[in-house]
Amino acid sequence: MEMIVGIDLGTTNSEIAILRGDGKAEVIPVEGEFIMPSCVGLDPAGKLIVGHTARNQMVSHPENTILSIKRRMGENTTVTLGNMSMSPEEISSFILAKLKSEAGKHLECPITRAVITVPAYFDDAQRKATRDAGALAGLEVLRIINEPTAAALAYEAGHEENQRILVYDLGGGTFDVSLVIVENGVVEVKASHGDTHLGGDDFDRLLIDHVTRIFNEKHGIHLMNSGLRAVNRLWVALEKAKRTLSDRPFAVIKEEFISGDHHLDMEISRDDYEEMIRPLLRKTMDAVHACLKDALLLPKAIDKIILVGGATRTPLVSRMFEEEIGIEPHHEINPDLIVAMGAAIQGAAIGGVKTKSILVDITPYTFGTRVIAEHEGMFTDNFFVPVIKRNSPLPISKEEIFYTHLDNQEQILVEIYQGEAPLASDNIFIGDFWIKGLSKAGAGNPILLNLELDVNGILKVTAKEKITGLSKTVTMDTTKAGVATNLEEKFRNISALLEGAKTQDDEVLHQPTDAADKNTLISRAKGLRKRAEAMKIGINEEDAAELSHLLEQSRQAIAGQEWEAVEKLNESLADMLFYLED
Repeated sequence: MEMIVGIDLGTTNSEIAILRGDGKAEVIPVEGEFIMPSCVGLDPAGKLIVGHTARNQMVSHPENTILSIKRRMGENTTVTLGNMSMSPEEISSFILAKLKSEAGKHLECPITRAVITVPAYFDDAQRKATRDAGALAGLEVLRIINEPTAAALAYEAGHEENQRILVYDLGGGTFDVSLVIVENGVVEVKASHGDTHLGGDDFDRLLIDHVTRIFNEKHGIHLMNSGLRAVNRLWVALEKAKRTLSDRPFAVIKEEFISGDHHLDMEISRDDYEEMIRPLLRKTMDAVHACLKDALLLPKAIDKIILVGGATRTPLVSRMFEEEIGIEPHHEINPDLIVAMGAAIQGAAIGGVKTKSILVDITPYTFGTRVIAEHEGMFTDNFFVPVIKRNSPLPISKEEIFYTHLDNQEQILVEIYQGEAPLASDNIFIGDFWIKGLSKAGAGNPILLNLELDVNGILKVTAKEKITGLSKTVTMDTTKAGVATNLEEKFRNISALLEGAKTQDDEVLHQPTDAADKNTLISRAKGLRKRAEAMKIGINEEDAAELSHLLEQSRQAIAGQEWEAVEKLNESLADMLFYLED
């Protein structure tokens, strides 16, 4: 039986897991670590790097490193990696491909099928982008499940009793909370709430604002204007301080020569940090109460609270729950790993393995259509009519009847929106399509509209003229114009790039010695040149002039094919950059 892995594709970190024969979920190490940074970059030689290696070069090569791409999933946008312009799902596919490759090595078998988790509040476009990222990585994505649901599955796997569980998931870039009922092995999500743009990254920004304000007051220099390298050194230092404050009352932030001759050296207390982030945590607690209200439960009805995501290690999170709900949250399973473990359990169940839990998930959003109707005493063509209501169990199919507005109306435009606002334009537009060739009936010709959500939260829409049976079915494609939609072409390009990353060194070894030396020297020169150009800002005039001189000599040596000179200049540049970056 082929293994089906579970993947937590996170904003800051990602993990991959499998359900072993003994029924226990096991997180698979990637380069010796259970947690892999969701980071993609190009090294100085232009080679694709993913995970820890990419994360480690964030300070020295920020212009060639991408973090937190999950926050851009589903957007009509591109990001730049080297000289390539790529969509968020393409960048995410590199992360998934790395996880897939490492899992294959560890398990000594090819990995082709997976269950991938997403925040409960990911919309249709974000879910489709996640599925596309999996396809680009060469994975058959059997199911997309919500992160809090996966966490509940992993937790329930070790418990027999029936219970009501509140899953609070605060990650690097997203937040959601779900109320889960566990009865006789059935894990049923009753309600979800959240925010896809709230997480540990926002805590980082508050810390950065605090530290840069104090540094500016002391030195008259705004660190955010001191170049990418200074900004990323600051970010790395504050990430470390944030983790320290989870376990200790104080953290020291120290970076020498962060801007010219000026050093960063200050202490921050946990109390000050928690006061900074309290308004954001207040928003999450408001979502907790909204979730309970949707589930028709009082706080005292909750049996357990499970914390998910690295940002939940902040002590203030547990204190707020104890103060407002009267329950101390549980930490039995590592909050960074529990989601991948739950996805692995669901993957095994899909693969035919008998597991202790059966999953019943929900849609966190309402889906409906735009119609002409009365709103607040006036007729409008912008009224939103819900068809599938939020917190409905998945999969689900709902049908409603609507009517044409004009006599002899030969066509209708079906528009689908997602949201809770009474006016369609205040919700998220999902997509539209025309049905043409309707019978020339009078106004009031009945049209049946069916909306179907599968277990992955992917939407299919069917509109049918009741009299004739004329119908049209569309799976809503939320990818906007201007972004390449040919997955086969993208897959070929991604595969070539990934294969190049794996075989580049081998190919060089099999070239004639002169060609190998030439390519290596040129690649290294280009990488050093990028680092040097980035260093020019923020260093003294004498060092900048010396760098410029070495760069010009390097260009001339390459143009003249003077390879011995190029090699010596590479060493000189490397030595100088080491001195400047130290």
